Amino acid sequence: MADGMLDPRERQTLGALRYAVNEEAASYLAIMRLFTTGMSGFLSDQSADEVAERLAAQGFELDRDIVDQRLSYLVEHGNLARSPRESDARSVREYLANRARYQLTQRGELVHRQVEELLAHSDSAREVSSEMLPGILSGIEDLARISAHGLETADPRELAGRATTLFAQFEVLVSSTRQFYSYLTQVLTRFDLGREEFEMFKSALLDYLQRFIDEISRHMPQVADRLRELEPSVPSLCARANAGERLVGLDGASARRATGLEPGDWESLHLWFVGGAGRRSDADNVRRLATDAMRSLLMNLRRIAAGADRQQSRYGDLVRLAGWFDAADDAQAHDLWAAAFGLYSARHLSFAADPDGDPVAATQSWWGASVAEVPIGLRIHGERKAGGRTGARADYSAAKQARLAARAREQQGRAEALRELASHAGELRAVRLSDDARKAFLDLHAQAMSGHGRAPTADSPARATTRVDGGVLMISLRAAPGVSTTMTSPAGRLTLRDLSVEITVAADVGQAERRAEG
Repeated sequence: MADGMLDPRERQTLGALRYAVNEEAASYLAIMRLFTTGMSGFLSDQSADEVAERLAAQGFELDRDIVDQRLSYLVEHGNLARSPRESDARSVREYLANRARYQLTQRGELVHRQVEELLAHSDSAREVSSEMLPGILSGIEDLARISAHGLETADPRELAGRATTLFAQFEVLVSSTRQFYSYLTQVLTRFDLGREEFEMFKSALLDYLQRFIDEISRHMPQVADRLRELEPSVPSLCARANAGERLVGLDGASARRATGLEPGDWESLHLWFVGGAGRRSDADNVRRLATDAMRSLLMNLRRIAAGADRQQSRYGDLVRLAGWFDAADDAQAHDLWAAAFGLYSARHLSFAADPDGDPVAATQSWWGASVAEVPIGLRIHGERKAGGRTGARADYSAAKQARLAARAREQQGRAEALRELASHAGELRAVRLSDDARKAFLDLHAQAMSGHGRAPTADSPARATTRVDGGVLMISLRAAPGVSTTMTSPAGRLTLRDLSVEITVAADVGQAERRAEG
């Protein structure tokens, strides 16, 4: 594309979409489904007679000549191609019937797959594939380890398999995240949620969203550090993965391979987890969108609380009105329309649309007349008179007490979890913890990694502190090749490899640091 204009090749390529939007789209879709169903699309060809017979078996009656026209149209726009295979004919009539056979093209298969995906698409919610994060981290660590030991001895097929698996997991994560936030945006742009809808969205979206953000915060520092380590080795890694015999096209260029086997493919992975110059990482943007989602729900909550005495929801009112229209006959629908919207048959009244101008003539159409200024009170409430006195203030004391009690329970639980961690002071190797203590450790681990800003080393450990029972609890994370730290809890087992974990309890931060150094 140059200067905003499509060149002939691009225009011809986009023409492959025309069959899905023209007036005969139903017949074209039925024909394309015959060529793309199962594995027979690329492996077989069909004549116009065979296509007509298969359509008739599905209850779609089309004349053979019309089928031939449809097939020729699809050939013209690149969805199908005439088969080079010669047909065996035992008579002239059979030869004339089967002289033209058709097969699916690569472009036609790609376009029809997208068309079917679009037709099957719905606006329902899709979960974020956060389970891909541990696999992505493991894949990057494996490639970093192979690069560190020397790519000359690595098997190109195994290296290519690891890279393509990594990017397949990354594509699933990004695609599901994009679809989830698209659905979330459609929901949270509404500011007329009722109480029941608010409760549903709060439990189904906000709680789920917080768990996903916790997963992002837990894995992002480690993934970012590993990507920075691997970045200088990416060109040589891709070169080694592409070693060996390659498929060469008719133009002499190497055939396109799977995503992840070219250095340019790694830029998207780096931008998603690390970011770039003057650009925050997409993972940070995900957390920012979560904050926007919470703010939108709070705005709905404030509106619901302010109108506690009046259950108002424009969305609910319109849905209820639509139900009335659906159940009404023609005469009742006209009466309901007039009562709901105040729109009657045309009455041309003479009044001044602009006080400084001339009155609008009674013979002038409303479409061409000037817009009348309607007072805001009349436009919103339908009343000319001023509103009554201000309503009484709502009493939120019970809700505040409940929130304070919940906060106290949460703080007490965290304090007990920190005491449990403090009871294991010293270097950790194999320890059993409760789920709350495991969560408290992971919070301190994430705080230490993000605050340190780079991977910890033996001389430069990552540390995080917190207050517990008037003292200070500190965790120190040091690089220790060959050392593993295992924590077992009812929720599962956590193993930190090549990392030494030490817990120190002291009266203040300085004393804790001296003990950790000692």
